[in-house]
Amino acid sequence: MASTRPSGSRPAQEPIPHRVANWLWTRLSRPGPLRPTAGGGLLTVLASVAVSIAAVGPLGSEIRIRWSVGTSYGPEHAPTLLVLATFPALVAIALVGFRGLSLLLERTDEFDAARGYYELAALLVLLALVLTQVATVTANLL
Repeated sequence: MASTRPSGSRPAQEPIPHRVANWLWTRLSRPGPLRPTAGGGLLTVLASVAVSIAAVGPLGSEIRIRWSVGTSYGPEHAPTLLVLATFPALVAIALVGFRGLSLLLERTDEFDAARGYYELAALLVLLALVLTQVATVTANLL
């Protein structure tokens, strides 16, 4: 079957990054119970716990927590279990803090306009904590 649209009049498509950004913005800015700080935050806590559990076996009793060139001030090693338990606790505390702050900010009219930015920033902070944990574990395994 022949097309009814004249050739050359094809509508311009948005580039993929713009479509992804628009999709993400609509998901972050609309009201609803599943926010990135809820669903995505819970996943980051679970990811942090999973990294800690997976790293307990290969790491020794102490891990290096500081790499320095020249004079060192302070400890360079810490107990493995303490470090691996601290990361999920930090992620969980940050998640609770972000959720609590968003509940306070929801009472303001201005928060609706900036909610997407807040949720995205909160999720990026949680992901940065997990990536720091992964980098620490990886550096100690090498």
